[in-house]
Amino acid sequence: MATAGVEIGQRTAPLKLALGLFALNAGLTFQNRWPTVGVRWVPEISVELAALLLVLALIAARRGAPGRLARDALVAGYVVFVLGRYVDVTAPALLGRSVNLYWDLGHARRVAAMFADSVPGWRLWLAASMLLAGSVALSLLARWAFGAVLSALARASGRRGLAALALSVLALYGAGRASPRLITEQWFALPVAGVFAEQARLALAATWFRGQDRISAQAPLPELDANRQQPRDLFVIFLESYGALVFDDARFSAPLAGDFAALERELQAAGWMSVSARVESSTFGGLSWLAHASLLSGVRIADQGDYRDLLNSARTTLVTRFRDAGYRAVAVMPGLKFAWPEGAFYRFDAIYDARSLDYRGTAYGWWAIPDQYSLRRIHRLEVEAAGRRPLLVFFPTINSHAPFAPLPPYQADWSRLDRPSPPVDAPVSPTLSQRLEGQELAAAYIQSIRYNLEVLKGYLRQHAPPDAALLALGDHQPPAVVGGRDLPWHVPAHLFSRDPELIGRFLEAGFRPGLTPGPGALGGIDRLGPALLQLWGKRTNPASALTAGALQIR
Repeated sequence: MATAGVEIGQRTAPLKLALGLFALNAGLTFQNRWPTVGVRWVPEISVELAALLLVLALIAARRGAPGRLARDALVAGYVVFVLGRYVDVTAPALLGRSVNLYWDLGHARRVAAMFADSVPGWRLWLAASMLLAGSVALSLLARWAFGAVLSALARASGRRGLAALALSVLALYGAGRASPRLITEQWFALPVAGVFAEQARLALAATWFRGQDRISAQAPLPELDANRQQPRDLFVIFLESYGALVFDDARFSAPLAGDFAALERELQAAGWMSVSARVESSTFGGLSWLAHASLLSGVRIADQGDYRDLLNSARTTLVTRFRDAGYRAVAVMPGLKFAWPEGAFYRFDAIYDARSLDYRGTAYGWWAIPDQYSLRRIHRLEVEAAGRRPLLVFFPTINSHAPFAPLPPYQADWSRLDRPSPPVDAPVSPTLSQRLEGQELAAAYIQSIRYNLEVLKGYLRQHAPPDAALLALGDHQPPAVVGGRDLPWHVPAHLFSRDPELIGRFLEAGFRPGLTPGPGALGGIDRLGPALLQLWGKRTNPASALTAGALQIR
């Protein structure tokens, strides 16, 4: 019986080895199954697995097959590489950008809390259990696969066969790298080691090798001439996740076309004119404060290191320029639930965070506060204040933030927002799977943009001071799980005003009449702030108001 068992084991060993190599290779070559957090198998080859097999074959030829401790080390290292591969293919597919672990890990806890908000505890435990079970299954599979490899290395024929296989694979990879005429390199997945090398480079660039003089080397913001500008209010409203795909992608532009048309038609009837353009954001899919800082500082702030350097600098911002011209600068931050030392840097006269907005109604998701309420609240406290100075109102909205639901209902009667009045039906929070599934998110995203447009229309028609101007723009495109990756980092920017002269200045700068921006970006979002300062106090020749290109945002 023992002899028969050995014979069966010898006959099945090649099959076990083939299955083991297939499993190990698949764990280092899979791709994301967009638009989900899942993965899919692809017919590619891991050059790192081939290199590992060759090294193991050479070691086994001299010292014999590695033992149990070596197998445990191989399994642990392999699992780390699989996780690295998962992050490398999933983050760009979901976010639209690569992960910078040095900076992004600091936000992981809050992001997880946002997506887990209102999810029943048993569902979170189930998800955690499934994640743990998957990790255990991966470790056991890797242990079995490496066991098959090490068993083959214990035989001379196995060592020779694996060495020949590894050398052949590496030769194909090397030939493809050496000659552009050969397509063999296309058979291989990108090496996972490059992911860890890139993260190490990013960490070093953020610490040891980071320059500190980029911010101070930038040209200062232009001054706002208090004698030439009119004492009108300016609202700068960042619409969260409002990207140019709402005009570029038919999946979003078609269902929203009627909303944009109604907004433009009804505001025009109420005396409001609009001009639009697109600018290039400094971020994609998240990290909204980088776009905010770019606009306010006039410097491209593209990562957390840039942001830290800006806060440590003495740079004058858009807020300071308006304050120096006699304005009262107010920040409306309904999404702000934690300490915000950045407020001292920007020097706002008042900061209305989630607590000071004093919202007592129904909570809508992680962010809780309806944007319509925030705008109504700041109107009552600041815009209607007697004897006030002209206002600069800076308002980053939150209701169109991922996962875009649950959304508050739009209140046609804004006065109802002055008192707590929960809706008849409590808001239904999306499930955890809906918050991670692209099609569900895309549908919710459209509804959130529709809500934003309704709030803008209602405020401008019913409440905004007649001589005010409102700049509404996006901070970044939505995460790639919504609209796809490899999109331009463009966001729309719309200026609303009743003043033909001010509208003419923006037309001269390259904006277009109406709510549809042109096909190309006028420049970076960091150039919009300096241009705004120049256009706000500039005198325009009415005869040249329709002449585009006089002052491009570059």
